[in-house]
Order: sequence, then C-alpha cells, then structure tokens
Amino acid sequence: MIFLGEEVEPLSLILSLALQHPQAVDQAARSYNTPGTVNTANIESSLADFAKETLHCYHPSARFRDVNFVAAPWPEHYKFGANASAVIQISFTGLTNQPYQMLVAAMAKERSYRTFVLAENSRIQYNRNCALERWTAAN
Repeated sequence: MIFLGEEVEPLSLILSLALQHPQAVDQAARSYNTPGTVNTANIESSLADFAKETLHCYHPSARFRDVNFVAAPWPEHYKFGANASAVIQISFTGLTNQPYQMLVAAMAKERSYRTFVLAENSRIQYNRNCALERWTAAN
C-alpha cells in the first residue's frame, strides 16, 4: 500500500495502481492502441497548436509544456514526398508529472501534414497509430 507523502518510483506507482484497479489496465491498453486523432482545424493555427495536436495524437494523456524550433528543413523529408519540413522539440509531462521531450520531424505537402518521431525520452512508447503517421489534410 502507498501512503500520502511517501516517495515512490513511477514504476512502483503504476504496478500498485494496476493491482488495485485491474479493469483500468485493460481500458488503458485498449485506449493506447486506439488510433490517435488530430483536430485538423488547429494544425495550421500556430507552431504551438501544431505541437499540441502532435503530442496528443502520440501521447493522449500527456500535458503540453513547450515547443521549440530546432532546424529546417529535415534532410530526410523527400523520402515521405514532403515539399517542406522542420524539426521541432516538444516538451511535456506525463501522468507522474515527470518532464519528457519528443524530437519530431514535421512535414508539409500543400495543405496536408504528417510527422515522424525522431527521438523521445518518455517511458511509455508513443502511439504508432497516430493519424499524423500518415498524410492528414488540414480543414
């Protein structure tokens, strides 16, 4: 049992919660494998809005903190048929409030967008069913 104020490692916390609430584990596994969605009305608004949509597509429970422009263009964008690209760094926190970062190649082709995760340090792997893993048209 975990007591308030007690220092607990994230893995111990997750295991404790899983044992206390097994039905939640099943639901979490199902939601993790559910394709991540994107509000396409927001992806052209600003860099921050694009980053938020990207983050929530890959990590639905993550909380967005910041985005930074790293470089442009991403040299590999031609492999995806993109006309333009940039590398962005998305900072976020997870369920345990630990800070994490994703390095993402953001690509554009006319008014369609897609992303490619270059690196991340989250303990929970990103959802590979994110809609932005494929070309997604903006509204």
